[in-house]
Amino acid sequence: MKTVILLIDFKGHPALGGEYLNNRRYAEVQRILTDTKIDRSQIIFAVSKGNKDVKLEELKFMAKHLNIKYYEYDLDTTFDELKQQLLNFHNFKIDTSDTQIIIGGCNTAGCVIKSTKPMNAIQSHIKGYITTIYLPMCAEYEQPGINDVERTMVSLVEVYKWIKKFRAYKITLETNYSALNLPKKWPSSTQ
Repeated sequence: MKTVILLIDFKGHPALGGEYLNNRRYAEVQRILTDTKIDRSQIIFAVSKGNKDVKLEELKFMAKHLNIKYYEYDLDTTFDELKQQLLNFHNFKIDTSDTQIIIGGCNTAGCVIKSTKPMNAIQSHIKGYITTIYLPMCAEYEQPGINDVERTMVSLVEVYKWIKKFRAYKITLETNYSALNLPKKWPSSTQ
């Protein structure tokens, strides 16, 4: 299955979050990039522009050198436009019948699930894509709380409310890397 790793407003507001949470999100992206069991021809990172960040630039550099496709999209891009852009720029054809969208970013209860921007988990579900919010790649800065744990608890309640509102029960929230169903390489055959 083809996989789009959609990173929405990934840089976020690192000054407002704890160092652990900020580093954890980037480490999870790096984990995907360096997983040698992934079929790299079946995966692409789609990252929203306007997130200039030293760590993201380094991950972009790594992706290029690991032969993993990386595409930066404008914030007002729709899923239909992204589909065409990925085909035009990377010859990467996505379709609801064979593509999953795995989402990470900031803020979990904002841009990730419901933002005013045209790409988020709700819109991915409405378009018919298999949609997973991978929580280790998410952070919450906008919700009230005195630390990352409290802000995350509040944000997950908001995420659940939006899933209920849109009856988007097929959206998966995941913390387990091995459950992401990333495209795997076929074992080489020896004759």
